[in-house]
Amino acid sequence: MPAKWIKSTHPGVRYREHPTRTFKRQKDRYFEINYRRQGKPCFEALGWLSDGMTAGEAATIRGQIVQNIKKGVSPQSIKEMREMAAAAQNAENEAAESEKREAVTFGEMAGLFLEWSADNKKSALQDKIRYEKHLAPRFKDTPIKDISPFHLEKLKSSLKKKKLSPGTITQYLQLTRAIFRKTKGWGHHDCDFPKVDFPKVSNQRVAFLTQDQAAVLLDAVKNKSIQLWCQCVLSLYAGLRFKEVASLELSDLDFEAGTIHVRDSKGGTRHAYITEPIRAMFNEWWTFADKKPGLIFPAYPGGRNRVKKRKKLIDEPKGGISQIRVSPVFHRTVDELGLNDGITDHRQKIVFHTLRHTFASWLVMGGESLQTVKELMGHADITT
Repeated sequence: MPAKWIKSTHPGVRYREHPTRTFKRQKDRYFEINYRRQGKPCFEALGWLSDGMTAGEAATIRGQIVQNIKKGVSPQSIKEMREMAAAAQNAENEAAESEKREAVTFGEMAGLFLEWSADNKKSALQDKIRYEKHLAPRFKDTPIKDISPFHLEKLKSSLKKKKLSPGTITQYLQLTRAIFRKTKGWGHHDCDFPKVDFPKVSNQRVAFLTQDQAAVLLDAVKNKSIQLWCQCVLSLYAGLRFKEVASLELSDLDFEAGTIHVRDSKGGTRHAYITEPIRAMFNEWWTFADKKPGLIFPAYPGGRNRVKKRKKLIDEPKGGISQIRVSPVFHRTVDELGLNDGITDHRQKIVFHTLRHTFASWLVMGGESLQTVKELMGHADITT
């Protein structure tokens, strides 16, 4: 048999008692209110005495609803009241979460970005070095929401005073922008990267060697390091980047077809050609190196291809499986030959990459089309 409703002393408030359960030495009560809206009776349940509801509280709630109905404003029911309370709570939670996201520091976001960079970017080490060297001292403890265009202009000015090139300054700004955008995309804050003008970059190297300069440089390098000489020959006569040279394996060479399979280059996989100077170079190299599967130019000691030391002409970088940096012997040799004497523009200085640039320049001067040069160099865009 259903429990009987009992009128309370408050108008429009009634309750029923639980058959067995008690609360504060009396039977627990379940409260309900009733009122009229648009001429129709409405009954709405509120809750148990043991959950905090009382007849007085029920009467107060009913009074608010009745007044709202008379005024034509919301809420006009318990359902509306609960929906509005939930919406207000959600808005409060969102505001608190937004405030929390805005309070995060640039350093905290940089930490998350660098973790991601370590797993996803080849330039992760450079990202870490750039952040720790110039970004952390300036922005580490600054809330990310407080970093403005003014702060980035100050960063640019500071880096310029340290005589960093426009290209290097651009790299710092690009890293800052990446930290902003990635961490915003992950939902850690709502801040956009501040608008700032990037420096105009003109780092394209324009220097190249004449035939006589190249011959003198190669001979001087060969007298110091057979391995470096071989690497120079590959860059000068096949247009390979140093990283591509250092990554070459025996399986990449096809002497019958006269091609070199160049893997993981910036412009994608391509083929270079084994010209006569390159073929002669490899014939000489195999008298120094064991012709075994694996890297052609390993680092020593411990490389997979052991090299026979002769006349102390083997340059020996330390650590790792492959040499990842140009040997300092190259720069010392350039200095000894005076090839950079009096040159202040870094774009005109002779560096290892000049050999690759010389390869392209000789092709153009020899009448090759730009499309052919683009393909041989592995450039993604002919404008390069």
